[in-house]
Amino acid sequence: MDERDWTTATPVPGDEMSETGLRIRCLPAAGATLVSGDLAAAITALSPGAPILGFLEQAPGRPFALRVARDRALLCTDAPLGVEGWQDGFAASAADDLYVEIAVDGPRAPDLLSACTGTEGTSPSAAILLAGIGVLVSGAPDGFSLRVQAPEAAALWSYLGRLAQVI
Repeated sequence: MDERDWTTATPVPGDEMSETGLRIRCLPAAGATLVSGDLAAAITALSPGAPILGFLEQAPGRPFALRVARDRALLCTDAPLGVEGWQDGFAASAADDLYVEIAVDGPRAPDLLSACTGTEGTSPSAAILLAGIGVLVSGAPDGFSLRVQAPEAAALWSYLGRLAQVI
């Protein structure tokens, strides 16, 4: 069936684009659990000591949580936790295949981020609109990491590739 050959392919782990001073990579999937409710209780029960990060805050390593809202976060772990349902004060939902992680690094990474969003400074929430697409943004040593819902990954991947050529 050739009628779908025109669509932009969703990036898969190992896909990479490079421009001068900029590298964009699709990273392998790892564990992800959406938690809502009492975030402190959720972190204590599921990944004790994991920090809850906001916009562009750098993760010291897994596990960590990216704040989505006051009472919601995406807990990022090395492997799926296999925990779902209501617990003591929080709900957990497996999200291992919900997000695609895209890493952007290099000296021009801040320029790319600035071109995609008007967000400046810090925020307790990692959730922003980037090129009109909802993403979770965490910092990295040489750039940043984006977690985008899988159905939006192809559009964001294509946009980042085109923008990287002109910034």
